[in-house]
Amino acid sequence: MKRFSIFLVSTALMVNAAAAVTIGTTMSKKDAFVSILTDNIKAAASETSGVDLDLVVANMDKDTQISQVRTFIEKKVDAIIINAVADEHNEEMQKMAAEANIPLVYVNRQPPQSRFPGPVSVVSCNELVAGRLQMRLMANEVGGKGNVVILNGALSHPAAKARTEGLKEVLKQYPDLSVVHEQSANWSRDEAEQIITGLLNKGTKIDIIAANNDEMAIGAVRAIEKAGLSFDDVMIGGVDATPSAIAEMEAGKIKVTVLQNAAAQGQQSIKNAIAMAEGGYAQEFDWIPWEVVVPSNMEKYK
Repeated sequence: MKRFSIFLVSTALMVNAAAAVTIGTTMSKKDAFVSILTDNIKAAASETSGVDLDLVVANMDKDTQISQVRTFIEKKVDAIIINAVADEHNEEMQKMAAEANIPLVYVNRQPPQSRFPGPVSVVSCNELVAGRLQMRLMANEVGGKGNVVILNGALSHPAAKARTEGLKEVLKQYPDLSVVHEQSANWSRDEAEQIITGLLNKGTKIDIIAANNDEMAIGAVRAIEKAGLSFDDVMIGGVDATPSAIAEMEAGKIKVTVLQNAAAQGQQSIKNAIAMAEGGYAQEFDWIPWEVVVPSNMEKYK
């Protein structure tokens, strides 16, 4: 039986382990969501006999991530897991890996390409589906009528683009729902609060606030609170089902969020990396299902 060694890249720690199969992993950053993703990559590896971890983080620097991938290739690893920093450097990393005949597993952030020069598996959630689920629930809740504000994530991020596209697909089915404002709050709680406060100060009537993530949804909550409005009159939805969002839901302020299962993504990325390292099959687009979280089932996600 082959012994697996998985390299997770970290600026703080480097553990060298001799093994028949090596897998390099580079994570984009350290935040709440990526930390859950990373912890589950570690857990899945530790539960697999003979797996060793070595963690590296790119700290949101695409040049650093390219360098990390280049180092993995120089070490002649057998597969590489990437939680990408951005879109524009993916082609370079794919080309390097393909030339070295090393398979890639992208986890969480889907690359913009639909065709790849070498073997690639994408383990993520279909972002279009998140937007569809969120808006369908909110539209039904308000009876298909009212004014909608869309809070986009960073406009360069594929998740923000796809989630918004999913929202708008559903909105086309509801002619009495009108988008009165759409703006990027860059995934930020503070920026979202400022945007909603500005709209309310102008007298804009808002029935639905559809945010591309929970942090922006919480920013909207803060703006509604400060304006003294009732959460019975403004429906706020997010994406990710973070603990903070569940707490706001329990308080009756956020009405819907959609769980992006970071744990399942991390675990599946390890499975696919090992399969590809052995020369086996891994699904090219391996979608992890979204889970809708509403007040009636939120206890399960607390």
